[in-house]
Amino acid sequence: MSVALLQGQKRKAGSGMTFELCESRGFDTAAIAQRLSLTGLAGPEFRAQGKALQNVVIAPNVDPILDSFYDSLYKIDDFKRIIGQHSDAVRLKNAQKRYLTSLGVGFDQPQYFEDRLRIGSVHQKIGLPQSLYQCSFQLLQCLLIKHIPQQLRCDLSVFEDMVQFILKITLLDMSLAVECYCATRVFDLEKSLKNVRGEKERLHHLAVTDWLTGLHNHSYSRHFLGAALNRARTEKSPLCVIMADLDNFKGINDAHGHLDGDQILRIAAARMISGARAGDEICRYGGEEFLFILRNTDITDGKYVAERVRTHINGNAFHGRNAEIKVSLSLGIAQAREDDNVDTLIGRADAALYAAKLAGRDCVRIEARE
Repeated sequence: MSVALLQGQKRKAGSGMTFELCESRGFDTAAIAQRLSLTGLAGPEFRAQGKALQNVVIAPNVDPILDSFYDSLYKIDDFKRIIGQHSDAVRLKNAQKRYLTSLGVGFDQPQYFEDRLRIGSVHQKIGLPQSLYQCSFQLLQCLLIKHIPQQLRCDLSVFEDMVQFILKITLLDMSLAVECYCATRVFDLEKSLKNVRGEKERLHHLAVTDWLTGLHNHSYSRHFLGAALNRARTEKSPLCVIMADLDNFKGINDAHGHLDGDQILRIAAARMISGARAGDEICRYGGEEFLFILRNTDITDGKYVAERVRTHINGNAFHGRNAEIKVSLSLGIAQAREDDNVDTLIGRADAALYAAKLAGRDCVRIEARE
C-alpha cells in the first residue's frame, strides 16, 4: 500500500473504458458483488459510510495519518531498502495521499476494483514482501480508527459502525491487492521458468548441432546410433548406417579457399537431406565426413538411399565465389548385426567407404560379407 495507484489511471477504448485487470481476474458484475458480500460491504448503506470516512476522518487528518504511517514504515530496514530504489519521500506520500482520498469512494464500481488490483501488481513488481505489505494495511486501519473524531466517539453506535466500515473497506482493498500481487508473482515465475526452459533448449541445441551445416554433430550421432541399435535389437528390425565423404575436399579448400569449402559443406548437407528420406538421421561426423543412420532399413534399401544421395551431390556443380566447383561423394554401407555396438558398426561402414575410395570415388560400396 506504500506506492498506491502508480498506474491507476483510466484507459479508454472506443467510447467506453476497459478494465484489464478486472477482466484477467474475472471480476465481472457478479464477481464484484460476491466479493463485496464476502467482505461485508453488500448494501447501499455502506456508500454513505464511505462518504463519512472521507469527510470526517480522512480529509481533516490526511497529513497526520500519512506522517504517522511513514514514520512507522521507515523504521523497517526492508521497507527503506526497497522503496529507496523506486521513489523519493515526496512522490511516495503523494501517491499514498491519492490512495487515501479515494478509500471507500465508489468501492462497488469496476474502476475501484481495477485500481486496487493494480496496486498489488505494482508492489509485487517493485519487490515489496507480501508480509510487510499486509502488515501495512493493519497499520493503516489503526491510524484511521485513531483519527475518528471525538464527536463520533460520543455515540457508541455511530463509532462502532465507522470502525466496522474501516475494517471492511481495508479488508476489501487488501484482498484485491494481495490477489493481484500473488497472480502477478505467479505470472512472473512462470515467465522466468519459461525463459529458463528456453535457454536450456537453446544450449542443448548448440551442444548437439553442427554450427556450419545445421546437422547434428559427432557426439549426438553416436548417442543416437546407440539408442537406435538398442531399439533395433528389441524390435528385431533392420538398421543400416552410411559413412559418406566428399571426394578430394582438401584439394577444393587448397584451390578455392576455406570460405568456398564451408559453402560447399553447407550446400552438400542440404542436398543430402533432400536425397535422404523423411526420418533418416544425417550427422556431420567430422570434417567432410557424414554419418547416415537408417532405421527399419536393410542393406538393399540402404544402397538405394546411398545412390540417391550420391546423385544429389554430383548432379549439379557447386557455385563458389569465382567459379563452379565439381563435387562428388563416396559412400560405404553396413547393416547392423546382433552383436554390434556403435564402434563396430561404424567401423564396418568406414571400411566400405574406404573401398569406395579405392574403387575410384564417386560410388557406393557395401560392407564386405564374411
